[in-house]
Amino acid sequence: MKRLGVVAVLVVAVAALYLARAVVVPIALAMLLAFMVHPIVIRLTKVGLGRGLSVAVVVTMLFVTLGAACWVLMIEFASLSTQIPVYRDNLIRKINEVRRLGQGGALEKAQTAVTDVANEWQKDSAAGRAKKAPTPVVVTSEPTGLWQLPSVVESLGGAGTVIVLVIFMLIEREDLRNRVIRLGGYGRLITTTRALDEASQRISRYLLMQSIINTSFGTGIALGLLLLGVPYPLLWGFLAGVLRFIPYVGVGLAALVLITFALAAFPTWLTPLLVAGLVVALELACSLALEPLVYGQSAGVSQVALLCSVTFWAWLWGPIGLLLATPLTVCLVVLAKHVPGLEFVGILMSDEPAIAPAAAYYQRLLAEDPQ
Repeated sequence: MKRLGVVAVLVVAVAALYLARAVVVPIALAMLLAFMVHPIVIRLTKVGLGRGLSVAVVVTMLFVTLGAACWVLMIEFASLSTQIPVYRDNLIRKINEVRRLGQGGALEKAQTAVTDVANEWQKDSAAGRAKKAPTPVVVTSEPTGLWQLPSVVESLGGAGTVIVLVIFMLIEREDLRNRVIRLGGYGRLITTTRALDEASQRISRYLLMQSIINTSFGTGIALGLLLLGVPYPLLWGFLAGVLRFIPYVGVGLAALVLITFALAAFPTWLTPLLVAGLVVALELACSLALEPLVYGQSAGVSQVALLCSVTFWAWLWGPIGLLLATPLTVCLVVLAKHVPGLEFVGILMSDEPAIAPAAAYYQRLLAEDPQ
C-alpha cells in the first residue's frame, strides 16, 4: 500500500508538471542556469568581489553573450531564408541523380511496385469518397501584424522571468537551501543536507563541463565549415553545439542537418562528404579525448535510464525537455537515494551495480548460466 501511494503521488506530480509547464519550465531553466554559473560566482567571491557584484558580473556576461549570439543568428537565419529556393533546386537535382543511378535496378522495381499499390489504394479511396457528400471548405487566415503581439510579449516575459529568477536564486542561494532543509525537518537535517550537496555538485559539474565540451564542439564545427566554404558557419556551429546537449541522438541530428544543407548548397558531392568527416572527427575528439579529460565522474545515471528519461521529458515538455532531461534525471536519482519509499527509482535508474558480485554469481548459478 505504501508503494501504491508513492506511485499515485508520482502520477499526480507528472500531471501537474504537464498542466503547469508554462510556469514550471521557466523555473526549471532558471534553476539549471543558476546551477551552471554558481561555481563561477563562488570563485569570483573568493577572489574578493562581493556576492552581489559577482552575481551581477556573471549574469551580465551570460545574458549579453546569449543575446549577442541570438542577434547574430537571427541575421544569418534571415539571410538564409532568401536563399532557400536556390538550395531547394540543388537538393532536387541531387535526388534526381540518385534516382537515375537506381534506374533499371532493384530500387526502381521496388519503387514501381509501391507506386502501383498506392494507385490501386487511391482508386478504392476515391470511389468511397465519391459516394459521400462533399466536405465544406473553411478558409482561415494566420494572425499577422498586431495579432502576433501577445505571443511576442509572452516570449519576452518568459525570458525576463528566467533572468530575474537566476539573479535572485544566485543571491539568495543559502536562504533557499535553508528553507528546503527546514521543510525536510530537523530530524532529517543530515539526510537533506547530503542530498542537496550531492545534487548541487553533480548538476553544477555536469552542466559546466557539458557546456565547455559542447561549446568547443560547436566552435570546431563553425571553424571547419568556414574553412570548407560552407555558408552561415556561425548558425550551423551554434545549432550543432545546442543539439549536442541532447544525449546520444543530438550529434546525429546535427550531422543530418549539416549534411543535408551541404547537399543543398553545393553542386558536387565532395563538400557533403567533408562535412560528414568533420562531424565524425570532432565527435570522436570530444568523446574520446575531451570528455575523459574534463569529467572526473559520471552523472550517476545508467544509459538505458537516460534514454528513457529523454523520451519522457521530450513527451512532457517538448524540445525544452530534451535539453533538461539529464539534469532533471540526476535530481530524481539523488532524491530517490535519500528519500524513503523512492529506493526503487534509484535501483532502476542509477549507474551503480544493481547487486553485489557474489549475489550475481549465485544468481547465475541458479539460472544454470556457466558463462
